[in-house]
Amino acid sequence: MKRLKIRIAEIILLVIGLMILVGSLTFFSACGAKEDGSFMNCHRAQVIITSLGALISAEALAAVIVPNRMFKAGLDLAACLTSILIALVPGTLIPLCMMPDMHCRAVTQPVTLLLACLAFIAAVIGLILNLKRKEK
Repeated sequence: MKRLKIRIAEIILLVIGLMILVGSLTFFSACGAKEDGSFMNCHRAQVIITSLGALISAEALAAVIVPNRMFKAGLDLAACLTSILIALVPGTLIPLCMMPDMHCRAVTQPVTLLLACLAFIAAVIGLILNLKRKEK
């Protein structure tokens, strides 16, 4: 039963990672190109969020596949750190547009923060369950 709980936590993390990956390219993407074809800083934030979403998805997929509990715990720890990085990208590490009604401020930043927090919680739960589980 405990093994099923661990796998569910890792699958939830995988789904959240895929939501970050796909969502950053679609429904909560950053601002588009300017009239001259160049991009603003928020586009760089979107590219980093997409990359980190791919990374957290890969970490979660590996945690689902690999049977060793300590390796899974290491992947969950890496996912914790990746989710913290995802939360820090828009607005902290990469400055966003100044106007609060721009898409990057109104949609991208809050949705990214919400999904990063959910990913962090799922990764911590997976980490705790993997560290408590006994090897057969």
